[in-house]
Amino acid sequence: MRIGARTLVSLWLCAAVTAAVIAHVAIDVLGDFALTADSYDNLRHGSRELASFVAFILAVTLALRGLRACCEIAAANRTRILLPAHRLRDGIGFVLAAIAAAVVLVPAMEWLDGRLDGTPVLSLSAEFGGSLSLGLGTTILCAAIVAFAAYAIARWLISHRDSIATIIETLLRRFNANASASGYERARRIAAPRRRTVHALRLSKRGPPVAIFA
Repeated sequence: MRIGARTLVSLWLCAAVTAAVIAHVAIDVLGDFALTADSYDNLRHGSRELASFVAFILAVTLALRGLRACCEIAAANRTRILLPAHRLRDGIGFVLAAIAAAVVLVPAMEWLDGRLDGTPVLSLSAEFGGSLSLGLGTTILCAAIVAFAAYAIARWLISHRDSIATIIETLLRRFNANASASGYERARRIAAPRRRTVHALRLSKRGPPVAIFA
């Protein structure tokens, strides 16, 4: 079993956008020390907040989808579920795809900042902070690290999905057991007076007095 196509695409987009934001900030910081003219200092970077929000939405979507999958596994027959299979080429392809997307997103973010600030960015080197080699190298490094970490975390979670499903199943069982009778209901049962049945009252009724002296 491999990661589903929709989950893989969402994970790829989340890793690429996150890497682009981190690379954009890293280029801005490195440019202050390594470059004489840092083009990132002249613009307001509103694209970082936008990209961070998109990455957050994708991360929440992935988390909810993974939680739903674990709940489905907990409710299904686990012996019939195939073990996940991981291939090295899948991981390498994921990292390379994230790097390619980040290389496109970083200059796109700077172009958007220029449009919003009223100062269009006209050169590719300016879109990478003023130095194409520094900006491109920083972007590739950040994207590789973020993509590798995201893929490793996703692989670990899928490998331990049975344990996660067991934990979820145990928590749901405890929740359902506690929800069977509320505290108010239990208190009402204890405080309610015990009533004797009519049959019990008849059995305990005393008979007429017997005369001792005839």
